Amino acid sequence: KMIITKLKGGLGNQLFQYAAGRAVALHHKVPLKLDVTTFETYNPHNGYRLDQFAIQADIANYNEIIKLKGGLLMSALRKAGLVKKKSYLKEKRTSYFDEGVFKNNFVYLNGYWQNELYFSNIRELLLQELSPISSLNDVGYSCLESIKKTNSVSLHVRRGDYLNLKNIGVLDVDYYNQAVAYIRKNVEKPTFYIFSDDLDWCKKSLGFLDDCIYVDRTETEIDDLKLMSCCQHNIIANSSFSWWGAWLNKNPKKTVIAPKSWLLNDPDSSNVILSDWVKF
Repeated sequence: KMIITKLKGGLGNQLFQYAAGRAVALHHKVPLKLDVTTFETYNPHNGYRLDQFAIQADIANYNEIIKLKGGLLMSALRKAGLVKKKSYLKEKRTSYFDEGVFKNNFVYLNGYWQNELYFSNIRELLLQELSPISSLNDVGYSCLESIKKTNSVSLHVRRGDYLNLKNIGVLDVDYYNQAVAYIRKNVEKPTFYIFSDDLDWCKKSLGFLDDCIYVDRTETEIDDLKLMSCCQHNIIANSSFSWWGAWLNKNPKKTVIAPKSWLLNDPDSSNVILSDWVKF
């Protein structure tokens, strides 16, 4: 008996897929294995990244995957709606919690599972397992020191690939303006740390932030995730990457600001956002 979770997408997506898979595996007290075959042919962002964390899961081998998922013929029959395989579970609706995921102890999970309800009850465990194993470089370390000494607020701007993805939508300056105004009203002397895949745009467009630090010489996105999670408060983008930066933040009094709609054409996608986060 085992749970296999299919990994796909960038780091934020992989963290959701791991967290949900880990919760299901723990529920049945069986091992969790990861299907990383997607990354053999397609490497978005930096490919498979969970090996940079203290996770508790092995990589699934070909035979284990076929056993739960079925081969090419099974896949074709399934897509045509002609056959169902009990041990294969595809997410029915993005960002909706489906408790049926916990029913079987021998199952292949294929989805994004972007809903905290899958794993909120193993939060303490995930905080340990999702801590990066590599230490920060000098730039990252000095940034961390300054984050610890200030009323630090991470602000994440995701542009890059989002500019071409019509169904996601890039957040405008107005969202960040409102978020910053809210923080300034509620947090004493905040210092903003800007994380982005387009810092030039941030420097041009976020002129209302005169007291901010642009985080720009860290080694990897994993360092950025760690630094975001060490800030006192977080302003996130509609990005699973900064969602995790905020979720992994252990400050019990944190304020997290999130966009009220996650995907442009899907009002239900706001399920991704936690109820105690502030939405703009």
